[in-house]
Amino acid sequence: MGDPKRIRKKYETPRHPWIGSRIQEEKQLKKEFGLANKKEIWKMGTYLKRFKDRAKALIAQQGAQADKEREQLINRMVRLGLIKHGATFDDILGLTINDIMNRRLQTIMVKKNLARSPRQARQMITHRHVVVGDTVVTSPSYLVTVEEEASVGFATRSPFISEQHPERFSEEELLKKRAKEEAKKKKTTEGEEEILAFDEKDIAEAEVLVGEKKATPIVKADDVKDEEEARGKEAAEESKDEESAEESKAEESKGEGPKGGEETTTAPDAQTAKQSQPAQAQQSKTPSTERAQNAEGEQ
Repeated sequence: MGDPKRIRKKYETPRHPWIGSRIQEEKQLKKEFGLANKKEIWKMGTYLKRFKDRAKALIAQQGAQADKEREQLINRMVRLGLIKHGATFDDILGLTINDIMNRRLQTIMVKKNLARSPRQARQMITHRHVVVGDTVVTSPSYLVTVEEEASVGFATRSPFISEQHPERFSEEELLKKRAKEEAKKKKTTEGEEEILAFDEKDIAEAEVLVGEKKATPIVKADDVKDEEEARGKEAAEESKDEESAEESKAEESKGEGPKGGEETTTAPDAQTAKQSQPAQAQQSKTPSTERAQNAEGEQ
């Protein structure tokens, strides 16, 4: 009977598990396309990466075999609906994860209005209600080719084959859905036009503001601190100069005070000196007068 085929992983996990932008992108994809887990995103990403790696390798190769393989790769991607006829390898390298997600059976059913939501389409596929051609397909990630897209529908034994089924879209609901989608597209286009519709005055004002911003010097925090420190030093020096000037004035006033006092004190000293002179004269005269009197008395 032979050995069983070796089972290998069909996807490559991200190199770094905790990247915020990638986590948010995967969360949005999971919600938009009704995926069960992130492994389905990694499977489609790995599938697309193999196409791109093969395209990069064939670009560098030359020869008849390389030309043949390049043609085969382009035809295969055209059949899958990823690119159109006449596309180049640049178009292959420019494909995104959304392009390959739109070719899954689950997404095709929503586009053909066979299901109300991606989640409902997933349930219908796994419950064996959906066929591609004459084959029942139970894999929501089945990549539908351009030729098979028209043959996607419900199995003959499925109750959903009846258009009167309550879960099927009626004509009124389809019209409402299309009107809603058109209004949404119109709203987005109007929003883009409003964003692009600038007046020349607004542009001129914006340019003036930008020029003023460029002209104004950028003051750093270190420069502000240096200026404050310099101002503080200048203020301290000025206060010191004022204090020294006040001290010198005080010393001068103290030096002038005693001179005036001497003048005031010398006046009474002169008076006392004048008063003391007659007394001294009398004291100096008394011995001489006594001698004279004694001499006269002896005679």
